[in-house]
Amino acid sequence: MKLGFRLGISRAACMAVSVLCGLGIVVFSLSECAKNTEPETVSTFLNLNDSARYVGIDACKGCHADKHETFVHTGMGQSFHLAEKKYSKANFVNVRPIYDAKNNLYYYPFLRKNKLYIQEFRLTRPRTSLQIADTIHNRVEQITHIIGSGHHTNSHFWTDGGHLFQAPLTFYTQKGIWDLPPGYEVTNTRFNRKIDIECMGCHTGMSQVKEGSVNMFTQLPLGIDCERCHGPGSLHVAEKQAGIVIDTRTKTDWTIVNPKRLPWKLQVDICQRCHLQGNNILKEGKKFTDFKPGMHLDSIFEIYMPKVQGDAPFVMAGHAERFQMSACFKKSNTGDLNQYNPNINFTCINCHNPHLGVTQTNQDKFNETCTGCHHTKSKQSHFENCLLSTKQRLGKTCVQCHMPASDTKDIPHVTVHDHYIRRPWTGVLKSKENLEDYPKRIAKNAPISAGLYCVNSKNPSPVQLFKAYVTWFEKFESLPIYKDKADALFSQANEIPLVQLQHLYNQQNYQAVVSLIQGIDLSRLALDAWSAYRIAKSEDKMGNLSSALPWYTRANEAMPFNSDFAMEKANAQIRNKDLDAAYSCLTELLAHQPKHELANLNLGVCHYLKGHFALAKKQFEKTLLLNPDSENACLYLAELYLKLSNTFGAKQYLKRAIAINPKNLDAQTLLKGLSLPMGQKM
Repeated sequence: MKLGFRLGISRAACMAVSVLCGLGIVVFSLSECAKNTEPETVSTFLNLNDSARYVGIDACKGCHADKHETFVHTGMGQSFHLAEKKYSKANFVNVRPIYDAKNNLYYYPFLRKNKLYIQEFRLTRPRTSLQIADTIHNRVEQITHIIGSGHHTNSHFWTDGGHLFQAPLTFYTQKGIWDLPPGYEVTNTRFNRKIDIECMGCHTGMSQVKEGSVNMFTQLPLGIDCERCHGPGSLHVAEKQAGIVIDTRTKTDWTIVNPKRLPWKLQVDICQRCHLQGNNILKEGKKFTDFKPGMHLDSIFEIYMPKVQGDAPFVMAGHAERFQMSACFKKSNTGDLNQYNPNINFTCINCHNPHLGVTQTNQDKFNETCTGCHHTKSKQSHFENCLLSTKQRLGKTCVQCHMPASDTKDIPHVTVHDHYIRRPWTGVLKSKENLEDYPKRIAKNAPISAGLYCVNSKNPSPVQLFKAYVTWFEKFESLPIYKDKADALFSQANEIPLVQLQHLYNQQNYQAVVSLIQGIDLSRLALDAWSAYRIAKSEDKMGNLSSALPWYTRANEAMPFNSDFAMEKANAQIRNKDLDAAYSCLTELLAHQPKHELANLNLGVCHYLKGHFALAKKQFEKTLLLNPDSENACLYLAELYLKLSNTFGAKQYLKRAIAINPKNLDAQTLLKGLSLPMGQKM
């Protein structure tokens, strides 16, 4: 029997999260937000308890069918899907292959029996040539998932065994074009970009990564769901099934978080979980999945961004930070923002209704939030000073000028509205003639970094700041300023020697890494897999293979489904001439990730060293099918052909290796020797 239960205030009590990838605006008047208040003081919602479980969106649908019906069509509801044509906004008709000139590779998307595929290929010469071009490399992968609602983009994931990766092609909806994904124009990782829990945390419901893995998932919900903003629903569902229904027009239902009932800071932290972009630094002992609505975000992780001179181009998911820079925001929200206040003046839900999609929103209502304060009858109004005449304002919104759409710093071919609300002519524009140039002026700005700052915490500890600099240097920009800042904080980070180790490893100071671990009691540390791996590589780089092997093993045991760790361990075993152990490790690895390039290469080396030349040849050729630019695979094939007295085959692979790496002098010398007339010496 369906319970006649609804969440209280029909419009104002919405999830406090801005619609993903879109400016879907529904206006809630400030007076209406304050109507249905209660004398109760806000305390912890019961579903923040660890005993509360996530139940999934279908458990919410029974009682909240109206919310479900509209929410599944929002950007959040469509943020992640299986790769079927009905979920794709992409064009597959008359598509021209996308050419990556830097790597001389083409990419082509196509449909086959309602399944999506991406083809990577290389030609003997560019297609612009009048001569016929032969295909010399061809790799096709089936796409398993589409990420992105299609409001701005559809990117594509593929699965190797149980491992999730991004594919090297994205459809940019606003321009209706295919191109490389963000960042691939700088470094094309091809089919090898791992998708981890940090990435999926803002595109799905509560995902779960397989223990001991980076990108294998035991749970991968399709789309963001209700519980990302309301918290785990098991207590709430149990009460409703027991017939306990609360009139939320006058009372709070403490079994489920209602963001409207939270203090301002906690309400906005729900939005900031995903709409605040930067370098996320977890607090000690925390995981990204630990955050629940109703918690302080900085109790789980802090978010760091570069300090810049001037007004830098904004990033795609920087809505919350930009919004809080606005004078409107600062003047409207006063007092203690950590205390519950039913008369909160200005939050995300004044403009955004997360239950309703952008295309379903009445666009005429955009101005109403602004004119609620800025109307002509107000003595403090600035509306009459608008540069546009009354006639020019017809059909336009305040957003178009005061939150102009512009290119984003981090994603090509995409424009989004800047959530920094301001008078566009202040300090930039002097007349309405150059009003249209404003977004271009911002986008072309070239900011200079002055270090990092914490976006969601005013007083980060030196330890957290040290972690931020170390990881920013490692993951984003290897600039001297971030190294120098980390160096300055190094001595204050004695309590986290493993991050000190990470910093030294990033600087390739392997001797310092080895010296550091000799001076600390590792048995007292919770040594993680990555630290063990860094110690192993440092020992290895120092020529201490026998010392490195136990650390490679330790890293592999700590994360048995991290294929890179297993491959590194096997490679060390090969160099240590323990071929049986390496073979066992590699076959186990390839059982759960068959297309791991270096694992296939190293398995070929195992076969080669054992004298199994036919099996070795098969593995090296498979490696080249995965990566046509594998110099090592070409060199091993050349050596194998020489062992088989096939000089012609050896020369072909030597030429290919030299084309990949023209600086390989040994290969050039060997090729010259093979090309000399019989009996002639160099």
